Amino acid sequence: MKLFVFAIGGTGSRVLKSMIMLCAAGVRPVDANGRPLQDVEIVPIIIDPHKSNADLKRTERLLSAYSTIREKLYGKNANANGFFATKISSLKEVVSSSQVPLDDSFIFNLAAVENYKFRDFISYNTMNEPNQALTSLLFADYQLENKMSIGFVGSPNIGSVALNGVKDSNEFKAFANVFADGDRIFFISSIFGGTGAAGFPIIVKNIRQARNIDAKNKAFLQRAPIGGLTVLPYFSLMESDDKNDKRIDNADFVVKTQSALEYYNNTLTGSGRNAVNAIFYLGDHGHNAPYAYDPGDKRDQHDPAHLIEMVGALAPFKFLSMSDDELTDLATGDPLPTKAFEYGLEQDTDFVDFAAFGQETRSVIYRPLVKLHLLYIFLRTGLNGIIGQGFTEDAPKITREFTGTQFYRVLTQQFFDNYIEWLTELLHNRRHVTLFNEGEMDMNKAIHNVATKKGLFGAKKVENDVFKAEMNRLSRDNTNYGSNPELKLMDLFYNAAEKIITERYNNLN
Repeated sequence: MKLFVFAIGGTGSRVLKSMIMLCAAGVRPVDANGRPLQDVEIVPIIIDPHKSNADLKRTERLLSAYSTIREKLYGKNANANGFFATKISSLKEVVSSSQVPLDDSFIFNLAAVENYKFRDFISYNTMNEPNQALTSLLFADYQLENKMSIGFVGSPNIGSVALNGVKDSNEFKAFANVFADGDRIFFISSIFGGTGAAGFPIIVKNIRQARNIDAKNKAFLQRAPIGGLTVLPYFSLMESDDKNDKRIDNADFVVKTQSALEYYNNTLTGSGRNAVNAIFYLGDHGHNAPYAYDPGDKRDQHDPAHLIEMVGALAPFKFLSMSDDELTDLATGDPLPTKAFEYGLEQDTDFVDFAAFGQETRSVIYRPLVKLHLLYIFLRTGLNGIIGQGFTEDAPKITREFTGTQFYRVLTQQFFDNYIEWLTELLHNRRHVTLFNEGEMDMNKAIHNVATKKGLFGAKKVENDVFKAEMNRLSRDNTNYGSNPELKLMDLFYNAAEKIITERYNNLN
């Protein structure tokens, strides 16, 4: 099964970044009985004309690092268990043969939009006088002058016009042709801005009306199970230094949200054939420090990670866990009435740790994220001192040269540097997310508000030597790794961490 994830606008990229972190930790989509789904492949498609958006760039780099690490561990295999288990592929990678050229990128090519001012895109200057007058009523002067290379600047009416041509792009044609029976689609977008609020309903319409496009699998596409994460206001903006710059105004966020929800109710949700199967609503009004005012032409929107994005990243996994008969009338193939979901913390607090989440969320994220964090500490503080001993000497050997390989550099620098930046940003937002104690490299104290268990002679220790001993035990007579020392290291640690977390930390689940 492929899950095509359309990440639209800045919020789409930021939620996708959190989703990559969860996948790296080993979070996997499961069925209704909690069993990991087999042969799941996630295909992210980022839609944002603002290519210089810093959040988009960070997410793209993270996707590239994830792909490099995962391929070295598991090759092209979709099924895996452990760190980086879920396969994530670009659209080009899943299109075995295509008559249309595609970039080997996770970003949707919007060259037909991004190279124009909105005025030029709609050919305003060639309109006759009555049409110019009507257009000027529908769009403000600053909207007509908007350079779409920075996005739609909080104006969904611009986005609705500009993104309607997505269906004619090479990427959409390739997506329509590769989509197969059993695949699913998920959208991530905000509802209070421009790109996301417009992109979600427009692209859903093009999918549900796929009969009008030239695609061999259009029948599957029309009836595809579709889910969406609709993010309501969860941050505010400082005032612009330019008092005349009102392109984005906090005061408009709620009004835009109300208008968009009413429109979504009439076009996206309900019991019609054009409705989505499931929709997830998420917002956090008033619990954040205002972000710097930036319509996209100042500092390129380098915004800190937020709890909402982390929680939102769970929505695609929840959608995958829903069975076909929960989403679709199996007799007719039509979508069942839209299922709507909301989310609440176990504890409504500005200081969020693992205990603040509900049990269902903890059961999904706690162990995987703890394993990933302990791996980070182990690679920073323990591995170099262990090479040449114990499990590192078993075939395939882990030698000094291993720490200079591309795999190790990408994992310990590119990926883990981004991981620590993500945790730091979550911590320092106004809704502080403190999963791990900042800068703490002692495994006994690393998990916020989770202590080690008491033993006969005091607290049980969690340290590099404990991992070394357990990995030595697991490595003996293990012939599953062939000539892949990368897989050996990651798999041994993942399984050692499972046992050590159970035996030595107080249980949160």
